[in-house]
Amino acid sequence: SGRLGRIASLLPKNKNKVIVSMYEGVSSGKSRYPAYFEYDFKRNKRGRLVLRENPKAYGVRFDAAGNPRLARSYDVSTNEFISLHRAVGSSKWVEINRTHRDSFEDWSVVGLDPANTENLLVLAHNGMNTVGMWAFDTSENKLSELIYHRKDFDVSRPRMHSNKWENAGEITAVSYYKDGRAHYEYLNDEEGAIYTQLNSIIPNPDRLVITSRSRDGNTMIINNSGPRDPGTDYLLKDGQLSVLGSSKPGLASDKLADVKNIWYKSRHGEMVNGYITVPNSEPPYPLVVMPHGGPFVGEIIRFDEWSQMLANQGFMVLQPQYRGSKLRGLDFYKTAFINGSQGGAEMQDDKDDGALYLAEQGLVDRDRMMMFGWSYGGYAALVAASRTPQIYQCVIAGATVPDPNDQLSYYRNQMARNPSSGSVEQITFWDGSVHPIKEVANVNVPMLIVHGTVDQRTPPRAARAYIEALEKNNKNHKSLWLDGADHFGNTLFYNHKLELYSAMTDYLANDCFTEKQNLAAS
Repeated sequence: SGRLGRIASLLPKNKNKVIVSMYEGVSSGKSRYPAYFEYDFKRNKRGRLVLRENPKAYGVRFDAAGNPRLARSYDVSTNEFISLHRAVGSSKWVEINRTHRDSFEDWSVVGLDPANTENLLVLAHNGMNTVGMWAFDTSENKLSELIYHRKDFDVSRPRMHSNKWENAGEITAVSYYKDGRAHYEYLNDEEGAIYTQLNSIIPNPDRLVITSRSRDGNTMIINNSGPRDPGTDYLLKDGQLSVLGSSKPGLASDKLADVKNIWYKSRHGEMVNGYITVPNSEPPYPLVVMPHGGPFVGEIIRFDEWSQMLANQGFMVLQPQYRGSKLRGLDFYKTAFINGSQGGAEMQDDKDDGALYLAEQGLVDRDRMMMFGWSYGGYAALVAASRTPQIYQCVIAGATVPDPNDQLSYYRNQMARNPSSGSVEQITFWDGSVHPIKEVANVNVPMLIVHGTVDQRTPPRAARAYIEALEKNNKNHKSLWLDGADHFGNTLFYNHKLELYSAMTDYLANDCFTEKQNLAAS
């Protein structure tokens, strides 16, 4: 008895079998670590046991032949994540790397070395500012050769061969995100030529990937997405390209907005980039500054529903990649907290400087600028509401963090239960950041507070306390509670979006950019 988990390996060289994971003894509570079995489709029967996971080796990854090759573990005595490797034909796991839970450096195996499949390809900093791709020699148990590296941007996950049946596990390109978009250095000329051709025939090509391909290579399914394409699947068969379907067929590409990357200099000397969604009209535009959540994540150019909704209403949207954002190396990331928290300080300046830059360029109206953010972005919006001198006419703060002390206490509880959720960055950052709950008396623009009633990331109690403080201080504000909504986008359903978008557009039209508020802010 047990519960089926997932297909762990397609066994591309064996047409009748796959490897599946099975959680055994579910009823008796013995299902934390799965077992792996061969499954024969032709006989519709579970076959031999391949292995069972355990606390010392879990998260197993297989090669194309079905050999267990990689696993991981965690040492609670040292707070280290452990990477494990197993040679073909061996039953012994060998430790190949340890990374402390509070390390800032990346180290992850992304595939087998095509020059020697007993060796590995690893993405790692290895003492450098940016992530590079390295060869790892399993016989010497060390990184042996730097295969690809850039000084300006981190190397990201590689592109695998589109024909996973005949070329399973083969890495065909190294990728990195420059100016918000993926760039590829191809190691396989044929794969590079195929993608070049697809980019020339598919409308509005952006994040284009072959998601499935026949064994003979002649038929393939391609997915494309980007600012002017929310997501479309195509079938290429017998030389003919046809549309299979779209994730948002009601949105016409010519009605959507382009997204461009810009660079500007912060008042502290660093060059900061940002993504601007440009309405299909003429400047100067009203501006929405929309910082990403996290804050320690890497944001890329993609189809963004919120940006497109606002651009459709005539707003330019700036998504600043402020200090602390990833993909640009350790130095830029760590400047947000390593020498003291920059939450509400230099991180906030990076956002404001982007807005002022766009105004200086004549692209936006200096008297019609606001900030909207979610999660950390909502925190930034609260900080913006009490800044002096004030450059925004209003703010909208969603799923926000009004009280960093309360949030940090909540994080500490999570860290104790889950080692992967805690790091020096969170403690240092929130401990030393500006506390909006203490700045309510300084709020000088109208604000709209939005929060889900069952938010498990930023608990609603802090937002309720902040709203009460606004009321006690007679501050101009409105609030919207999304019933049944949690923190992340996949919990915002149609009814939530209808409420949210209606409230936002109404607020921007009637409460933010009014003559009275412009005078109050000037």
